[in-house]
Amino acid sequence: MRRYGQLFFLLLLIMFHNENVTAQDTLVVNDKSIENIIRYNAKDSIYTDLKGKKLHLYGQATVEMEETKMSAGYILVDFNTNEITASYRYDKDSNKIEFPTFSDGSEVITCQRMRFNTKTKKGYLEELAIKQDEFFFKMGTAKRQSNEEVHLLQGRLTTCDLDDPHYHFQLARGVIVPDERIVTGPMNLWLNGIPTPFGLPFAIIPNKKRDRTHGLLFPEFIPLSNYGFGFQNLGYYLPINDQLQTSVYANLYSRGSWGLRNDLDYAKKYGFSGRLSLGFQQFRSGFPENSNQNKVTLIWSHRKEPKSNPYWNFASNVNFISDNTSKNSLDPINPEYFNNSFNSDININRLFPGKPLTTGMKISLRQNSVAKDIALVSPVLNVNLTRVFPFKKLFKSTDKEWKKTIERIGVTYNMEGQNRSNFADTLLSNGDFQRISQRFFNGVSQSMSLQTTTGLFGNTIKITPSINYGNKINFQQISKTYDATINNTNTDTIQRFGMAHEFNMNVNLTTILYSYYQFVGKSKPKLRHLMTPTIGYRNVPLLNPLETTNAGVNQSLISYSSFERSIYNVGNTNEASFLTFGINNTFEMKYKSEKDTVTGFKKVRLVDQFSINGNYDFTKDSMRLSNITLNLRISPFDWLNFVSNANFSPYGWVDSTGKTISTYAIQNGQNLGRFINTNFNTSITIAPKKSREKIKDNGANLNDNWRSDYNYFALHPEQAIYFDIPWKMSLSHVWSFNANQSITATIPDTYLQIQTLVINGDVSFTKRWNLSGNVNLNLKDRRLTNAYFSLNRNLHCWTLSFYWVPIGGNKSFLFSIRNSSSIFKDAKLELRRPPAFL
Repeated sequence: MRRYGQLFFLLLLIMFHNENVTAQDTLVVNDKSIENIIRYNAKDSIYTDLKGKKLHLYGQATVEMEETKMSAGYILVDFNTNEITASYRYDKDSNKIEFPTFSDGSEVITCQRMRFNTKTKKGYLEELAIKQDEFFFKMGTAKRQSNEEVHLLQGRLTTCDLDDPHYHFQLARGVIVPDERIVTGPMNLWLNGIPTPFGLPFAIIPNKKRDRTHGLLFPEFIPLSNYGFGFQNLGYYLPINDQLQTSVYANLYSRGSWGLRNDLDYAKKYGFSGRLSLGFQQFRSGFPENSNQNKVTLIWSHRKEPKSNPYWNFASNVNFISDNTSKNSLDPINPEYFNNSFNSDININRLFPGKPLTTGMKISLRQNSVAKDIALVSPVLNVNLTRVFPFKKLFKSTDKEWKKTIERIGVTYNMEGQNRSNFADTLLSNGDFQRISQRFFNGVSQSMSLQTTTGLFGNTIKITPSINYGNKINFQQISKTYDATINNTNTDTIQRFGMAHEFNMNVNLTTILYSYYQFVGKSKPKLRHLMTPTIGYRNVPLLNPLETTNAGVNQSLISYSSFERSIYNVGNTNEASFLTFGINNTFEMKYKSEKDTVTGFKKVRLVDQFSINGNYDFTKDSMRLSNITLNLRISPFDWLNFVSNANFSPYGWVDSTGKTISTYAIQNGQNLGRFINTNFNTSITIAPKKSREKIKDNGANLNDNWRSDYNYFALHPEQAIYFDIPWKMSLSHVWSFNANQSITATIPDTYLQIQTLVINGDVSFTKRWNLSGNVNLNLKDRRLTNAYFSLNRNLHCWTLSFYWVPIGGNKSFLFSIRNSSSIFKDAKLELRRPPAFL
């Protein structure tokens, strides 16, 4: 039947149009009435009407003309009128299926009935459904004009993709100009099929896919805050070109506080991307103080694409706040309230292909609101030579171990020069740049090391000798003198060049011991113990002896180094010759498992690390044995991580004060000693296995987006809210003990404890309701230090959120209902404070 239809179509076109036609599996026709190339197909059947000059296609019918394609359950091609008509068809249960779709380039239209003229390019559509960007249009009737405009009658506009949307704008008429705009007549807002008194007399909605236009950004209205009522983030968006766009925001409150901010986004394809944000805020306290406080913020993030130039890298992460505090902000929520440190870095690095050399320069700023100080490094220069082997090809044959040892000698070199200033934050707020410049210290540090490896007893024992040399150049030193007026030491900073040398020699011996323990059981468990003991010797000669002078209290004798306040501290001030020792252990269990189809066994790491380290100094007069350091790390499951470290002292102490003395504890009847400090850190993530895998996958996906809010959840994926995850909870417990070495009547405790617990979690008790929270507990004082809770309702095309911080200096309340579409993101209702009766 199909071959017959193709042959008839060919004869028909020759009779009526006298054009050249070729027929294949799908018909290809050159014709003036049926424009250009036509391809047609149908799954059920194809029927040709010779007298009526019509072609009927049944079942998954398609007709293609250049970039235009039509598909439907039934298609009629009329050669007399040059029209193509399409409609749905019924299935065996009398349901409507295979609705007509029309695609012309990037535009796709779905309807119940369609008629299209191939010559005039006009069309008529019934029950139209069309998607433009995030908009969904459903119209009663529509006409497609020859200029591709679509004129609509009696329909609705929404961003909800349901057949019966939760909300829509009822339209009397409208016009869609592809890739330009959408123009409508009167619009009335309907909610769940119920009309409301809200609407617009007309609407013009830009719909350009490439060209961007400037426009107003609606603000957030703040009914109540510490600065009165007002609005926040009233903005204006201005696209500059394809690589630049900027937004200007303004904040204003009734008590006179105000702020301005400009965000500049820039990007170059396959080159770089970034954002520069500059803000100014002025806080007014109002009557009776009437004081003003100004605040300047600068945030700059820049990322270079690695492929643009693999040998150069430039990156910045600047977060500067002029008043060095995050407690004041015009944002009532203020998510940065608990942030006490602000770091800014600008880096540039250079790699040299084929050479073991790297160079770099960095400018950094460290602000701390607790210490109220600022550290500025401007700049620091680095030159690094990775390990090279100058004697690698010295011998023609390496049949002897000593020859291999010489060829393994590696040399490394590092140079750093920096200019740094540490000053109080008040100097910056007062604009006292002269005193800031007087606090700059500068210098150059160089270091070089030679190292090789050899072995004994068939490399069972590894020996690693090394020699290290350092050179420190400082341009500031100190001098200490006696001040009779205060009967104490006076310290002066002198602008003077000084050079010091450092040198030490080391040798380490290490080996690896394996132990296996077979247990009885059906799964045939086997425990492997991997032990790595290390013993070494270190010698540090006296090269930079301390200066002695009678500058102490009552002109007592003191010793000091003239470089102790310089930018680079100097070592080798005392002779040292000590023996180092340590041992590291790991434990791994292996047992039979049917889940492993490759080896039939499964491995579980029971203990990742358990190490013991210490040293013995031969040059000391007393207390030659150092404190013993212990470290333990366990993570047998992907949801559990335990880390502990401790410092054990073998020396005795005075019971009344807790002060450490120089005799061993066992000699004083105090057992082997005591722990000076001990820390336990436990992190647990509790969630179903599939949910943990989804959290891990979502965290990896968030890394592809470089915006700041996405980056936070990429680092903390367990804190992101996912409605498709039933529940999850993370617990972080920190418990530390520190020996009290200054026992007094007010602090009589032998050990000082710090114990905190942070609980973070959320639960989706339905598919659309989610409750999340974060609680910080001080277990020692049994006190709640901070907490926040949020309740979220997924309304499909709307989102309801409740955010509450009940305690702390950043108490806040936020209730919001907002549209989930980016087009209507400013369509929201927010309450920043609870009603007065609450």
